[in-house]
Amino acid sequence: MKFAALIISFVLIVVLTSQLEARLLLSNGNGFFCLWTSRKSCSKSSPRCLRVQTDATPTYTCKYYRNECQYLLDNCKGATVFGQLGTSVDVSTYCVMNNIGIGSTGICT
Repeated sequence: MKFAALIISFVLIVVLTSQLEARLLLSNGNGFFCLWTSRKSCSKSSPRCLRVQTDATPTYTCKYYRNECQYLLDNCKGATVFGQLGTSVDVSTYCVMNNIGIGSTGICT
């Protein structure tokens, strides 16, 4: 009986905590709602490669995201030039073939 009460208490605490966190995120008007929904809906396994033109001549920089979650959060926040202006491109062609490590940026085609 004590074990069942412990499990019910634990579940109740988790539910209340997540609702409180959601209210805090939703009440702040700085894009946190977007972050909350992105985190809930993204794939945690698909990598992303984004490409940005860095100058007038066709020079590009690519950023290799470990997974789609990181990309969606960055895109939602617009925290970097990649989140604001990045164009999604093929991971193997633009990031892997240009020796750009996961989580880093580098020159790409």
